Amino acid sequence: MNNNNFQTINHSELQDFKKSCKDRGINPGDFNLQEHDVTQTPTGNGLFHPNGKLTISKNGKSKTYETGNDTHWPADFDKDLRSGFFN
Repeated sequence: MNNNNFQTINHSELQDFKKSCKDRGINPGDFNLQEHDVTQTPTGNGLFHPNGKLTISKNGKSKTYETGNDTHWPADFDKDLRSGFFN
């Protein structure tokens, strides 16, 4: 697994990603994770939420997920694993 210094992906999301892989007998290191299109969205109270996209690749197949506040890319990735998308 390509381990970048992610801006929109938190530790618990990465743990969920790794758990999904391990639950299906897949090495998380077989995937390439590339964060991109990161932006800072104002919340209205002077703070900013980072948002972006995460492209996950394996075996010549890739899928892009939305990242940041209120996204659920780990669950979407898990669904794709269960469907065999990355096989």
